[in-house]
Amino acid sequence: MLKSEELKELLAEPKRIVITTHYKPDGDALGSSLGLYFWLTAKGHQVNLIVPSDFPAFLDWLPGLENVQIYTQDIDLHDQQIDAAELIFCLDFNGLARIHEMGEPIRQAKAIKCMIDHHLDPEGFEDYAFWDSSAAATAQLIYRFLVHEMQDPDHIS
Repeated sequence: MLKSEELKELLAEPKRIVITTHYKPDGDALGSSLGLYFWLTAKGHQVNLIVPSDFPAFLDWLPGLENVQIYTQDIDLHDQQIDAAELIFCLDFNGLARIHEMGEPIRQAKAIKCMIDHHLDPEGFEDYAFWDSSAAATAQLIYRFLVHEMQDPDHIS
């Protein structure tokens, strides 16, 4: 299992990264994903934020939503992005069944898989886990991950 210090070292240089979250993403899933997306892109990483399905229209106000790609709208392209990734962040889920069709490409990807989640009973597919079932939301964990694990309190907004 990868340690936070090792992940921090990996993220010191630009990487090809995919962020994903669960099927039918809710506000926590999309907000967490977008927050991490903005932090990673500000650090110079090439990031594809790919969700397994559409999301409710009431979330259309979220800043940065134009950066969200829906997996089923171009499966071949998104499979290529997943395959090319060096790191894959899996947010707000802890079992690959929660991402439906994306599960197998993620499982087979050679990328380092980083799970950030607050749900019970992680499946164990990840190489790095930042997991706390006492957290109210994954967004709370993203904040703690960036401030405490990545030690970067000055670059979050």
